[in-house]
Amino acid sequence: MDLALDILRTTVESPWVYLLVFVIAGLDSLVPIVPSETVLIAAAAYAAAGTPNPVGLMLAAAVGALIGDFAAHLVGRGGGSLVHRSTRSPRVSRMLGHTEEIFARRGGAVLIAGRFVPGGRTATTLSSGILKYPRARFLVFDAAGCVAWAIYSTGVGLLGGALFEDQPLLGVGLGIGIALVITGVAELTRRLLARREARADRDATAHRDSADWTGPAVDVT
Repeated sequence: MDLALDILRTTVESPWVYLLVFVIAGLDSLVPIVPSETVLIAAAAYAAAGTPNPVGLMLAAAVGALIGDFAAHLVGRGGGSLVHRSTRSPRVSRMLGHTEEIFARRGGAVLIAGRFVPGGRTATTLSSGILKYPRARFLVFDAAGCVAWAIYSTGVGLLGGALFEDQPLLGVGLGIGIALVITGVAELTRRLLARREARADRDATAHRDSADWTGPAVDVT
């Protein structure tokens, strides 16, 4: 345990920690199993004691995340033709149409919110590329999401580190726990809102169908 703690402390106190955060934040969009939040929160928990620099961590995370997201967007654009060929399947066609409608109405909000959902950022960035979402708009909204995500994750880590300054591992654990709770609440809220919206759409469709069948007949004779 002491050896693991020493290795962790040596890593976060090294100047290479900024490169590590940069690379992992970038890979997270392409390889969702890479735990970018965990790494950033852990480094930020130690930053509460002064090293590493929290501003440097935020910049490394935000820039790395933006580059990774844009790479995923370009991958989506490159593979979009394959996806569109599969629209012969009614299910795939409906899913693609629904996603396209969402991006047309609130694509920017989807990109920003997706940054805070592990795995969700990969889905949103790839989808934006598949649907040929404008590059300029993608970069603007995604940059906003990356900066907000980096500030949030660093802030959570700093909070945990400040509360357990003498026990950095507890600070890391607390920071990760706070992030998991917030993410869980946000995901639950999203699902409830999506379910309510789907129910409202079904009710509206049923109402229109009922109106069509009960409308007055037109005499064409």
